Amino acid sequence: MSKKLFVEIVSPERELWAGEGDMVIAKTIDGEMGVQPGHVPVLALLAPGAVVRVVGGRENGEVRVAAHGGFMSVAGGDRVSILAETAELAEDIDVERARTALSEAEAGQISPDDAEGLARAARARSRLQAAGEKV
Repeated sequence: MSKKLFVEIVSPERELWAGEGDMVIAKTIDGEMGVQPGHVPVLALLAPGAVVRVVGGRENGEVRVAAHGGFMSVAGGDRVSILAETAELAEDIDVERARTALSEAEAGQISPDDAEGLARAARARSRLQAAGEKV
């Protein structure tokens, strides 16, 4: 039997998911990062509007999470913690609400100086991507 990662995904409100997986893929500020068993210790800042995927996390399926702010920590070669400011499992995302939020954010012609507008759009995009929608 091959070695697995133990993965936990938490936000200040609750633990969203914990279990085993074959690989974690997360968007960090330095680019997309993949973690497999035996990985060196890392602490990485999640990119705004990140999508985190745990491959093999559900009976050889995949756990997908829209994570907004936070960190990914890899310790001991087989433990991955996603500590997000806010996070939503793909199955909990209201796709229509996310589409509406993205449309509203983009319709406002977001300027590069509008940090909150850019953040709203990034959150809506990551929700849609985590839910498997095209953005």
